[in-house]
Amino acid sequence: MDIKIENKSTAKLNLDKIINHINSVLETVPPAHLRGISKILLVDRLEDPRLDAAQRAEVPGLYHPRLPGSPPWLEIALETLRSDTTWYKRWGRRLTFKANLTATLLSLIGQHYYLTLSHGVRKTQYEAAVRSYVERQMTAYAESRRGIRAALLKPFKPVLDRLARWLRKRYLQEMKGSSDHRPVEARNRRMRTSRRRRKRRR
Repeated sequence: MDIKIENKSTAKLNLDKIINHINSVLETVPPAHLRGISKILLVDRLEDPRLDAAQRAEVPGLYHPRLPGSPPWLEIALETLRSDTTWYKRWGRRLTFKANLTATLLSLIGQHYYLTLSHGVRKTQYEAAVRSYVERQMTAYAESRRGIRAALLKPFKPVLDRLARWLRKRYLQEMKGSSDHRPVEARNRRMRTSRRRRKRRR
């Protein structure tokens, strides 16, 4: 099925290649999983009021469910996918931009599938189900790319995979640290309480 791709991003990227890449990913997704999605909107950063400032700076994609008079659609933030402050994160995202774009797109499709088309998945299982969906579809997409470039890169695949895992680990560590907004006073209070309890036990 054809899904309209709208671009409202001002990022200095080759948007024709990005759109072609998105279409190539969509071709590997079962058409039934895309049923109902009206469009994919490309923006610089997410501006949805449901997200706070920190989330707008970090979240690369958002699923917009069906509303009265509005079918579901997907939103992807290109600047969020590629921009960062530390050198290794900038370098890593340049190397893995398409992979991150693919994973973001598939995660949004997975959300749509499990929210609207799939049944029997509990809320507590939702996150794991979407993660598993992304892994399966990433594998299917990778297996569909059997060109000359893939053949040339095949000997280097183990090294590239290790590099991607390392970069992803560092990225997740940074994300975890940046999302910890607990007040310093509260942490110190808990530490003091913990020390008092240990003294009492002695």
